[in-house]
Amino acid sequence: MGQVRKLRYVDSKLGAPTSGQQTTRVLFHTIENPGTTTQLNFFENFQGLTAGQTNLTQNKLDSMESMVIKTLWFAQFGASNGIQQWAANNPSVVDIIVGNQTVVKGLPLTFNNIGESFDRIHNNSGLSLLSTPGGGSPGRFINKFLPTEIRLLTDIVIPPQVTFKVVVRSAAANYGDGAVVCAIGGYGKIFSAGASF
Repeated sequence: MGQVRKLRYVDSKLGAPTSGQQTTRVLFHTIENPGTTTQLNFFENFQGLTAGQTNLTQNKLDSMESMVIKTLWFAQFGASNGIQQWAANNPSVVDIIVGNQTVVKGLPLTFNNIGESFDRIHNNSGLSLLSTPGGGSPGRFINKFLPTEIRLLTDIVIPPQVTFKVVVRSAAANYGDGAVVCAIGGYGKIFSAGASF
């Protein structure tokens, strides 16, 4: 079942509106200064976050909106030096919780964090890249890390007005003094005013 049909099916089963504007949807959430911890709860606390740190105000979609999650994206930013390696390469797993159900449980991020991708589409995900800086002499390198990304093989639906969160668990991983970001992307429907616009 394709993502469009699955979303339509779930919406109709729940009595949610099946009309609306189809769209590519990306939801993101930032946790500032996470430090060393065993668990990160994304899409849970929105207090004090700006539009550049999240594009939601609560951990559920509006009554006329729904989405299918196709990708998970994680990045760790240092306070002063850009993207860092996720959790200092400590093993971690991710759970996705929709409503009161865990729909993805214990999905390991480690493989995608060091360049070994589950789906082989993002085979450089999280990998440390070495590149020569502009105008720099040979032998001088900048260490760059790519964000960690996972493409899900199943269609995970977030229905309208149902809470959701993404939880990353690890054994006391160091996430630094900057920020960590989680983004979920996929297909969605947003409110459509119909003939009024």
